[in-house]
Amino acid sequence: MPLLKKRPVCPVHGDALILSHHGRKSNIGSPLLEVRGAPILYCPACHEQRQDTSVEVEPAASNAFLRKLQRLIENSEFPSPLQRPKISVDFNPARAKPEGFDMPAGAIYDLSQPASGASAAPSLPEPESDLSLQTLRPREPRQNLDQLVLDSDTLARIHEAVNVLVSQELLFDTWNLASVARTGRRVALNFYGPPGTGKTLAADAIADLLGRKILVISYAELESKYVGETPKNIKAAFARAAEQNALLFFDEADSILGKRLTSINQSADNGINVARSTTLIELDNFDGAVIFASNLVRNYDTAFLRRMLAHVAFKLPAAEQRQAIWQCHLPEQLPLAADVDLAELARFSDGAAGGDIQNAVLLAASYASMRKGEQQVVARRDLERAIRFILDGKRRILESDD
Repeated sequence: MPLLKKRPVCPVHGDALILSHHGRKSNIGSPLLEVRGAPILYCPACHEQRQDTSVEVEPAASNAFLRKLQRLIENSEFPSPLQRPKISVDFNPARAKPEGFDMPAGAIYDLSQPASGASAAPSLPEPESDLSLQTLRPREPRQNLDQLVLDSDTLARIHEAVNVLVSQELLFDTWNLASVARTGRRVALNFYGPPGTGKTLAADAIADLLGRKILVISYAELESKYVGETPKNIKAAFARAAEQNALLFFDEADSILGKRLTSINQSADNGINVARSTTLIELDNFDGAVIFASNLVRNYDTAFLRRMLAHVAFKLPAAEQRQAIWQCHLPEQLPLAADVDLAELARFSDGAAGGDIQNAVLLAASYASMRKGEQQVVARRDLERAIRFILDGKRRILESDD
């Protein structure tokens, strides 16, 4: 039974999308595979404006086939001088013509070109080099799960959600959940809570558990002053994560997962909607692990919320956790006065996040560095003064009417 129950409409123009069998398939994830033609639904008006709001048809089924093909290649032996073959897959073997276009059979529908200038192409064009794609480099994780200082409920929810990734072979292959999983093997998690509560650290720890690198993306890296460039950057982020098998982590996710605008008054508004629609499309076609983190989760569009496997709340640490966080941020080399009491610091720093405590240690050490000789040690008064300074500053900003 088709997974696509009804033909969707364009989020920008409201028009019903048109079927074409000549689309490009996103996020193949293997340099040994290329897709010559894939069924998509697209908006002609967006195509005229060089905007891509296309929706791939049945991505879970085609992704599952490509995964099996990739495993077949990887598990096969090719003795010298044979090399692993590069395989071209055509999901449009009958060369069906797209609706609404007078295009010769065998042509590829290329969304990067305006509809009025579409031309025939005998094969899939080589992808254009993308500077943003070249500069996106996954890094090694900097944290593991044993190092996280979180409340037991948050840790339990993280372990439960991550187990879907750890147990994929059993769940999707042995128990055949791949046959009913509309989203394929993609696992999307949502981390939300106040700043400094460990969302980024937890994403690093999950990448470490999975034995993967992590690709950290912030909205500032995605946003472009040039119209149409932000969607390209979003596509580049998903493509790089798929290519490198990296965990994809979006910080400040409310900026790209926010509610789509219903009143379009200027081109910037239209650009926001296109960027968010592009994120939806790329997420639907993604087969990896992605984590979104935000301090403003209430701003999320419900279309994104439905695609999340789990929503994990990160809370401000309790006294016991604050004491452990203080301990983690006081290295052995840091000279401490005898009056430093971690339990007292934990009580004194009520309302502080882990990031606040980290900043307080740095600030207190700076106080000590301004003194001379035997006085150049971090005393309890330095740490209390530093955390009070940080918390009072946050409080004044939050309570300000300006």
